[in-house]
Parts: sequence; structure tokens; C-alpha cells
Amino acid sequence: MKGARSIVLIGTRMLDAPLDGLPVTAKEYTANFHVVNTELNRALFEMAGYLERRGNKAFPIPYKEMPGWNLENRPAMLLKSLRHFMEAPVLRKVVGATLTEDLSYRHMAIEAGMGELGVNNLLLVPGHGARVRLVALLTDARLKPGAPVEAGLCRPESCGYACVRACPVGALSEDGRPTDKVKCLKHYLKLGMPGQSGVRCGLCIARCPANKNAK
Repeated sequence: MKGARSIVLIGTRMLDAPLDGLPVTAKEYTANFHVVNTELNRALFEMAGYLERRGNKAFPIPYKEMPGWNLENRPAMLLKSLRHFMEAPVLRKVVGATLTEDLSYRHMAIEAGMGELGVNNLLLVPGHGARVRLVALLTDARLKPGAPVEAGLCRPESCGYACVRACPVGALSEDGRPTDKVKCLKHYLKLGMPGQSGVRCGLCIARCPANKNAK
């Protein structure tokens, strides 16, 4: 947004029970995932309206993956048909490009002091671990910025790299490499069709014990 000076992040925690029961509770977790995203989008537009009423510009960046929507125009049927071949080098590059977002909520949240990056490459928030979802908006309002906090929530030596062990397709690594998004998408496509049907995995979130870690 032209003239933007600040980024506002809004987050909320998902329910524990649907996460703790994974993979058996995959349907319930998926429903929780989408309900939380809907509530975040509602809060996001309320915040944008508040800023506009105060004379500021506000550009909300909602979560776009909703049941029945495909606002990213990702070719779901094509990806589904290529699922068994997408790890080939030539396809991996093309598919990987479709998974890149314009802005990274987790990295913005880390800069704002909301938490740290875990071995699972997810935002870990004190008291909530990886169980928080985020949306953001850009605004021309001058707001007091946050600052990164000292890391200490991710303790792989204590949990034995629980997130890495939990990933059913080996998309995570103990050495902190970026998540293999192609492997992750391939598994997601096995479970359903992005933006249309199917359930989500969520094991890297569910098995991370950082929601119980206190600094």
C-alpha cells in the first residue's frame, strides 16, 4: 500500500482438543482451522474500519484459503494430477513458486516481538506455542513498533525434535532448513483438494510442546 508506515498483526489461538487428537480428529481440527480464520478475518476488517474512521488508510490482508474459495487461483485439479511427480526437479521449482506468499505473517510477528521461529518453521508464541493463527493489515498510521524477543520457547533437545518426528512426509529437518513445501503440499493433496475439500494435517503444530514451555 502506497504510504504505508505500519503493519498491524492480529492473532488468536486454536482449540487444544482437536489438535491434541490428531490425526484421528483431522475433520474437527480442519473445521477449527477454518472457523478461526473466519473470526480473524472479521476482526481484521473491524480493525481496518476503526483505523479508517480515525482518518487513516488501512489495507487488510485476510486469510484467503476458505472452503469453496480459491482466491490464489492455484490450479487444484492440475496439482492433484501431478501429485506423484511434483518432486521432480523441474516440477518442484514450478510448484514451489505457487506456494510463496507476498508477506510472511510469522516473520513479521517475530520482528514485532510476538514470539520466535521454531524448528518446525512456525511462529511460537509464549503460552500458546505454534497454536496461534495470524492476519495482518497495512496502514499509514504511525504506531509504536514492537521488537524481537529473546528466544527460548523452542527446546528441541528436550522434546527430541517432536515436530520433525511427527511430520508424515519428512518435510522438516533437525538442522533448521526451510520446510519442504512441495512435500507438504503433496501430502495435503493426498488428504483433499485445496480450497474445495479434504482435511488438513496439522501434526507439526499439534506435537510441538512449546505451548507448555514458559520462559
